[in-house]
Amino acid sequence: MKLKYLFLALVFAVSSFSFTAFADDNDEELKRKINEAVMGVYDKHLADDPNNYEVRFARANQYYFNGEYENALADVTKCIEQTPEKDTDLLFDELMLRAKLYDELNKLNDENADLKRAFTLKPSALNCVDMMAKLALKQGDLEIAENNFNVILRQEPNNFDAIYGLAQVEVKRHDYEKAMEYANRAVATFPAEQQVFLNRAKILEGCGQYEQAAQDLIIAMSVSDEVSEPVAQLIDMSDSHYNAVMTALQNSINQAPQAGMFYYVRSAIAMRHQHYGQALRNLRTIISYGLYDYHSIYASAARCHFELMQYDEALANINKAIDQQYKPEYFVLQSKIQLMRGKGNNFKAATDAVEQALSLDKTNGEALLQMARLLIAQRKDKEAVTYLNTAIDANPKNNEALLLRGWVNKYRLNKLSDANLDFATMLQNGNNMASLRGFALHEMDRADEARAWAQQIIQDNPLIGGEAYFNAAALLSDMGDNNAAMKYLESCLANGYGSLYEMRINENPYVNLKLLRRVSGFNELISNNQSNFQERE
Repeated sequence: MKLKYLFLALVFAVSSFSFTAFADDNDEELKRKINEAVMGVYDKHLADDPNNYEVRFARANQYYFNGEYENALADVTKCIEQTPEKDTDLLFDELMLRAKLYDELNKLNDENADLKRAFTLKPSALNCVDMMAKLALKQGDLEIAENNFNVILRQEPNNFDAIYGLAQVEVKRHDYEKAMEYANRAVATFPAEQQVFLNRAKILEGCGQYEQAAQDLIIAMSVSDEVSEPVAQLIDMSDSHYNAVMTALQNSINQAPQAGMFYYVRSAIAMRHQHYGQALRNLRTIISYGLYDYHSIYASAARCHFELMQYDEALANINKAIDQQYKPEYFVLQSKIQLMRGKGNNFKAATDAVEQALSLDKTNGEALLQMARLLIAQRKDKEAVTYLNTAIDANPKNNEALLLRGWVNKYRLNKLSDANLDFATMLQNGNNMASLRGFALHEMDRADEARAWAQQIIQDNPLIGGEAYFNAAALLSDMGDNNAAMKYLESCLANGYGSLYEMRINENPYVNLKLLRRVSGFNELISNNQSNFQERE
């Protein structure tokens, strides 16, 4: 069966499913069911004829599309073994797919071998030459990369992807002037093409011109209705070059003060780095000028108000968000706000809100944790554990829930063996900042390892916001090392960490600065960094 006929067969086969049954599914669930139906057709064909390499190749492509690279690799490798050499077109396509898979799996020598073999089958295929050039660039073979990009340009002089390739070659040679000549050439040739600005931004970043790179990403947002990629790249760049990105966005705001997208992206980046005062300034502008009227805007503003201990404004905004969209996380935030509006004692309103969240999603991790914390605050520890059990059953890698359950078992219920089991389980769930691994190590009396974790998360998380320093400060404070904790806190604030609630109020177990607030110099340090907690550009 030829591939084009196979794909037609798939269309008819899938259409035989009752799509009316999918009508209430969300997009992801619908995609999953359609994919299962498609894969079922492939599987049936191969069960009937295991040697049908054309069908197997079609399935390999679907696996590749799904991101199931090992399954795709197994299928396409078998296809290559079965396909006759005389079927040049199909064999070429199979080799190219396997080369892409090897690239994804970082098996570069295997990729190189497949590309060379594919090239012998079709020396004029520019897609193969392109992959060979990009592989050479990745491996540092700059002359080979340059030659292959030029092969493409001799046939397609305005191929901006090849021009970008040459620019990348020159960046690696540190010839930044020549690199910019190539990047500018592509922009001049295709001034309405988003990709050339994305490409030039990468070149500018490689040349150390970060503000200009961010500006190109902003232009890329403007020349296309599709903004997800330039926004994602701006956010990624902000992790290492925060000031350059924020300055570029502010420059764009100054030129186009009614462009709501610029304020929105700026606020999202500021929130990502816990700069809540800076985020709130941009969100206030969106709301006050009516640039957007969307639930996530109000929810973000509510979060900023909450972190800055402005509880009445926080409640007003989260209520606006909920009026537009019922989302579990909105009710969880409403619960936190209601609790603090009652100075930490408004348990009924806080509980009512989190029950609303659980009515929408009974396994929502944030909601289950919030309910557990409310119960712990009221000394209803056994009830709290039932909610934590549900959270952990739904997500066994929920280290926040494991840590909290371990804390309750150890300090409230006197179940030390159960607590240690939770802490030990946490150690199997990774070691990044979100894993909270150091706190488990501390509870297991492995102080040196806990200290090492605190240092490691700071080294691995160069985000311009100080969250890693905050966690390290909380951990070292719990360990009784106030000198080290204060030094971490100084760095946290120096990086612009902007949650006044976490600094002044939060005592929820676990993670908090409760013990550190008693240390001499704490209040002075917060006062000296008061601008962190104020609205600003």
